[in-house]
Amino acid sequence: LQLPSFEAVAARVDGAVLHLTLDRPEARNAMSLRMVGELRQALAAAQASGVVRVVVLRGAGGHFCAGGDIKDMAAARLRPAAPGEDAIAGVSTQFGELCADFARTPLATVAVLEGTVMGGGFGLACVADVALAGESVAFRLPEVTLGVVPAQIAPYLVERIGVSQARRLA
Repeated sequence: LQLPSFEAVAARVDGAVLHLTLDRPEARNAMSLRMVGELRQALAAAQASGVVRVVVLRGAGGHFCAGGDIKDMAAARLRPAAPGEDAIAGVSTQFGELCADFARTPLATVAVLEGTVMGGGFGLACVADVALAGESVAFRLPEVTLGVVPAQIAPYLVERIGVSQARRLA
């Protein structure tokens, strides 16, 4: 499997295992649009390869993922959109498609969690087949403190931890 050089994700193939590391440690691996696109591209290449059977996700620098990159979302909001397009909805759609891609992949997925696991990072952990959490992990849904429902990840969260635990967290 030959992968392109990514900026926000480090990718390495070891036999039938694709290791993907969210590689923005200065931002606790907050997901930028670039990172979302690179993760989707790497997963699609792995699925098409016929070689990869397992994808292992982890974060660089002691944190899995601090959720969506707020600065990146704000910048996307300021970019001119095509008539009838909503820039924020476009950002949200891309993240939703990332979770859906990982949720439905036929490849086995493993998330190695440490440090911060928040918002969209929590959602990405929920769609993995296996989530291994170290003692340092802090799971958070910061959007609920702003009165925002974590709508995109809610179905995956409920599926992973059950209705009562999801209600407790939200």
